Amino acid sequence: MSRIKALSVVFLSGGIVFFCLYQLSQLDFQTVLLLRSLHEPVVSRLAYLGNRLGDGLTLVLLCLGLWGVGYLLKNKVWQRAGIDGILAHALAGVAVQILKHLIGRPRPRWTHQDAFEYGPSWQGGLDAFPSGHAAASFAVAAVLARYFPAWRGLWYGSALFVGMARVAGGSHFPTDVLGGAVLGFLIGYIWARALKDWQENAVQALPLPLPLLIGGCAIFSNIFSHPVSDGVAIGTFWGGLLLLVAGIALRWRMVWQGSGPGHRTLLANSVIALGLAATTQALWVVVVTLLVCVVWWLNDYPDRQAVKSSGWLREAWFTSVLVIGLVMLQGLHGLVP
Repeated sequence: MSRIKALSVVFLSGGIVFFCLYQLSQLDFQTVLLLRSLHEPVVSRLAYLGNRLGDGLTLVLLCLGLWGVGYLLKNKVWQRAGIDGILAHALAGVAVQILKHLIGRPRPRWTHQDAFEYGPSWQGGLDAFPSGHAAASFAVAAVLARYFPAWRGLWYGSALFVGMARVAGGSHFPTDVLGGAVLGFLIGYIWARALKDWQENAVQALPLPLPLLIGGCAIFSNIFSHPVSDGVAIGTFWGGLLLLVAGIALRWRMVWQGSGPGHRTLLANSVIALGLAATTQALWVVVVTLLVCVVWWLNDYPDRQAVKSSGWLREAWFTSVLVIGLVMLQGLHGLVP
């Protein structure tokens, strides 16, 4: 990748991250008020489980267990995964503590209005951003996904559950968790690869968590906004559905032809992403999604993918999940009055 393209990826990705966090921060306090109004025991239990799962001791014991099993079985991959997991966890912890006390954002339980000051602080309770649990969980998940890619859904799913639990339990705002997740992922992704190529790995890693941010933007935008019935909004929604259908059709055509991942796959996924964004009827979500697609194209993402046909069953599963996701996304529209 040329230097200009690399710099473009870095600046665009960084700008998208900051913009998304800023936009979502406008909804943080509303989210806290919503959670405070809930008194479901199951939410408290899930929050407790997530807190324990993302606790530093739990993650360290997991990594030590991997190293120990690898040592007994003389398996270098397991040993390396355990060591890298512990080191990535430590690096994420150091980075989080520095940022926490430099930013000084109050935790939700200290917040009683939608306005508060930021600034360096060592005071307890003024250390919300970024979430340490989320950063550590995603750092370890990124390492384990590198060594055990077949199980990456489990690693990242568990880390996501930890982040959601921190919000549900009232320990963090959504943007605290998203910021911690991005930070932890970047640290784990870079650390699990050759450090001599850290700059190239950083450029590759930056676009990868952007879909998570866009998903958060779309979900929270729908929850706290009501469907608009004017002509432009309706046209945007139906245009989004058409893009969605076109993207799905393009993917199925590639399955029919037996072609593997490449630029056409990225084109289809970009069309699908823009379609989903348009169905939110939020212009800023559409614009940010378009910028993410540009970043992925600049990053030459398709050229690094293994050529492997997705298959009918996998594509059917993908389409089903997409349809269910669309229905759920629309069901969240105006959930909070």
